[in-house]
Amino acid sequence: MPLHAGRSHFGLWRDLLADAVPKRVHLVLDQPAGFALWGLDPLPAPALVVTFNPYPLYLLDLFERRPAGLLVTPGSLAEIDAALDLVAAGRPVGSPPTLPFDLPTTRERQVLRLLARGLCSDAIARRLGVKRDTVYSYYQALREKLGAESQHELVLTYLGLIRRDPPA
Repeated sequence: MPLHAGRSHFGLWRDLLADAVPKRVHLVLDQPAGFALWGLDPLPAPALVVTFNPYPLYLLDLFERRPAGLLVTPGSLAEIDAALDLVAAGRPVGSPPTLPFDLPTTRERQVLRLLARGLCSDAIARRLGVKRDTVYSYYQALREKLGAESQHELVLTYLGLIRRDPPA
């Protein structure tokens, strides 16, 4: 059964979904938060990604990985099973989010993803080939656009660990 999840969550999901996953579909469980973005490279195909993080920027990043389907906060195992059947039949599941706020630039989104992965400002600057002060400028722009008060709050919001509505 092609089931993908973070190590600490794999057993639970394998037991719950033992007979639900068609052999030709990869079920990617975004547990822990971020696994679907960083745990698999490349994302297997066809894949149904199941996430419990409804934050629009996070969902946009998941859609950019081009899964065959993306199911957000499913209410039941039956809903996951139905989505798996759709993906197995070659039908898409989910649609990109509508962003209700000023969209961060591509570079700001890169900074946010790297920050969420746990990189420090110096490492982000090296990875992107910019100065540390430039990274701090990106943090400030992100805090303003997303309504966060700190870098920690940016990460927690992005990963869906705190719920907040982005500023209108």
